[in-house]
Amino acid sequence: MRNQASAPQANALPSAAEGCPRCKAIKATRYEAVRQGDKHTAAAMAEAMGLHQRAAHS
Repeated sequence: MRNQASAPQANALPSAAEGCPRCKAIKATRYEAVRQGDKHTAAAMAEAMGLHQRAAHS
């Protein structure tokens, strides 16, 4: 049986809710691409965000 009282592990990177700088940069690039109608860059940033979140925040 596992010990339920163990302390949570600290993450090396901030969570998305704490304002991860990489998340902010990806979002800003995607928002600007959408504003300018650049569908290619917007789609690439959506993919980049998914990859980043999986690697850094899970």
